[in-house]
Amino acid sequence: MQATMKRNMKITGTGSTNGGSFHNVRVMGEAQILGPLESESFRSMGTLDVSGTLRAGNYRQVGEVVINGDLVGNQISILGQLDISGSIRGRAVKLRGQLDVHGGECEATSFEARGGFNIHGLLNAGEVDIRTWGPCRVKEIAGNRIVVRQSKWGGLKQLFSGQGAMTLTAELIEGDYVYLENTTADVVRGANVTIGPGCKIGLVEYRKQLRRIGASQVNEEVKR
Repeated sequence: MQATMKRNMKITGTGSTNGGSFHNVRVMGEAQILGPLESESFRSMGTLDVSGTLRAGNYRQVGEVVINGDLVGNQISILGQLDISGSIRGRAVKLRGQLDVHGGECEATSFEARGGFNIHGLLNAGEVDIRTWGPCRVKEIAGNRIVVRQSKWGGLKQLFSGQGAMTLTAELIEGDYVYLENTTADVVRGANVTIGPGCKIGLVEYRKQLRRIGASQVNEEVKR
């Protein structure tokens, strides 16, 4: 039996189309996709609204995208602004801009952010690398290696101006290796923990080592 060949989808300019299952999807301009979408490769440049879950082997956007559902992919690259009503799940997630996850979790093998984000649930990734170019808010972070630094490059200052300080805010941060700068958190847990400059931490629980670098505030330290 011959396998069914998947179609390609290409939208140029302004338009709308139904969702479905495709091989390659290319969007250039201002478009709307009505319904869930599945593709092996997805590229968007411009402004896009998807009224359903989007699944893609490789996802790349340049511009603004709104997804009224989940985003599920292998390689996920975000350059611009992405607003998701559900959750995001991928192997490698790279952010250069602003990410808003309203419905739940962000789960990945690696999460690399150069910008700002607001994740209403858990950020769960083996490797977490955050450079705060804007305000970053998340309920909880869990991972093996978690590094948070304030970026010294101000290329996105205009994008985030007026939105608040370039600080990460979380209720709980937990990992094996944790390095934090400019972070406000209720609880930080880890085996090896470094609290860098600009941090305000309620409680630090560590198993092996705790280091303090620069001016920071830690209300309580406990070795477990």
